[in-house]
This record gives sequence, C-alpha cells and structure tokens, in this order.
Amino acid sequence: MTKLGILVSSARPNRVSDSVTQWVRESVPTDVEIDLIDLAAEVLPAFDEPHAPKSGARPTTAHGQAWAERIGALDAIVIVTPQYNGSYTGALKNAVDWLYTEWAELPTVIVGYGWMDAAEVLGHLGALMRRVGADVVAEIGLGFGEDLSVEGEITAREEKAAALTAGLEAATAKALQAAAV
Repeated sequence: MTKLGILVSSARPNRVSDSVTQWVRESVPTDVEIDLIDLAAEVLPAFDEPHAPKSGARPTTAHGQAWAERIGALDAIVIVTPQYNGSYTGALKNAVDWLYTEWAELPTVIVGYGWMDAAEVLGHLGALMRRVGADVVAEIGLGFGEDLSVEGEITAREEKAAALTAGLEAATAKALQAAAV
C-alpha cells in the first residue's frame, strides 16, 4: 500500500489549512495510507545537528532521527501551505531544511492557498523542493474568493479539483514505480 504524507505547514491557531487539508484528503484514493503531518504539533526545533543534511550524515538528535524516519517512510507527499508574505511558512522551511536524502526523488504535490491562486508560494516552494531533489509532480494554487473563503469554506473550481486528482494519481503512480524497482 502506498504511504502518502500530507504535510500541513501552517502553525497559526486561526489557520485555513485544516479545510484545505480535508479537501485534499477527500481526493486521496482509498487504497492509499495517509500519514497526516501537522507542523503545529510536530516538535522540530531550529536545526541543531552537527552536520549539514546534504553531507549524508544521519541525524544524531532524537527529534532529527524521528523526523528523518517519518519522512523517509513516505512513498509520496502532499504539502499544504498558505502564502504568507509572498512565500511559505517558517515552520515549513525549517522542516524541509532538516533533511536532504529523504526528499530526493520523493513524488511531491504542492497545494498552496492565498490571494492570486497562491502563485508566489508555489514558485518559491516548488523551487525549494526541486533544490532538495524532490520530484514535484503538481502545483495547485487555491485562490481566496474563487476557491475558498478567508474563513476556510472550500468552493474550489473544477479545474483545481481535476488538477489535484491528476497530481495525486501521478504521485502515487511514481511511488508504485519506485517500489517495483
């Protein structure tokens, strides 16, 4: 069974991420196991390892080891992120920076939300994830007004729902291909 992580990157108490995450969950195929990873609950301090993740050294701290194991156990991931000041959250940047090899070739779907279809955060996060070697298969931006309200009510346009479905299918197909090798 494919294991899909859904990474919720907003840690704000009044976040819209819960509604967007539920919208994503409803589109995940039933034969896929979901690991919901909420950065509001994840204990991940600022990077405090003795070696850079890109060096290939394994984490030495308990929290670093747990984070590497959790992401390393995934076959694919969906990252749900708001657009804050034109970019992604600080919690998400920290979570990404903790690892390197675990992101390599990981099929990744990015779902951003914000004004103007979250175009800025999709560009920034897509570039970051490609930089750490992730296989970004889809980037879907939900816009306030057109796809969701500022309170979190989802009214996603048909093309956004279709893009999410296609992205999830691409990510799970790549995960199955990788497992077969």
